[in-house]
Amino acid sequence: MGDERSDPGFNRFLALLGEQESVRLGPSLTRIALRRGELLTEADEPIRYVWFPHDAVVSSQSVLAGGEIVENGTIGREGFVGFSALLGSDIAIARNITQVPGEASRAPVSVILVAWEESDLFRRRFLLYVRALLVQLGQSVACNALHNVEQRLARFLLMTGDRVGCDSFPMTQEFLADMLAVRRPTVSLAAAGLQRAQLIRYARGSITILDRAGLEAAACECYGVVRKAFAFETMAGAGKSTPP
Repeated sequence: MGDERSDPGFNRFLALLGEQESVRLGPSLTRIALRRGELLTEADEPIRYVWFPHDAVVSSQSVLAGGEIVENGTIGREGFVGFSALLGSDIAIARNITQVPGEASRAPVSVILVAWEESDLFRRRFLLYVRALLVQLGQSVACNALHNVEQRLARFLLMTGDRVGCDSFPMTQEFLADMLAVRRPTVSLAAAGLQRAQLIRYARGSITILDRAGLEAAACECYGVVRKAFAFETMAGAGKSTPP
């Protein structure tokens, strides 16, 4: 992925906006640390800020009446949290909660709305980003319905590594169980299988990807589909393809 994978201050969406838009947004961006489990937006409540993750990962979730949680997708350095404020309403369409702690740049929604109104480039980048999110959502539905837990876990870990920008990150089995909508013992068995194959190392709430190529082979096709949707050509229209 080049230097961007190791740069904790990198947000790919902001980097693609160019100098003029960076100057426009820069004074309004505040760099903050996001804690694990921090609630950024709640479904059906107003969105006050948007967040551009650097090395944090945010989980977009639907919460059912019985308390069950289903993950719709993840957001990292390839995009931003609170994008639905640009879709005609400032009411959040999902719960967004920090999955992997790290840093992000935050701006008031009002600033992003001005950028939407005044910048053609911002609008083009945003629409391409939403397109990629729709691909991610559709593929997630298919993946949950058709693929086994070990394949889904491999996909999830690869996507998390892409969004964090490195191959080692904190992750508990309880959280993985919620995100994959399975029981914790099921996650334990799947993680143990990947660990026996020496694809990952899991210890004390931390996961390290040891063999990325092997983990990609163990994952379902959904990882490649979503990775391609967020590739540089899709986001910027030209240049060398790199994952988020």
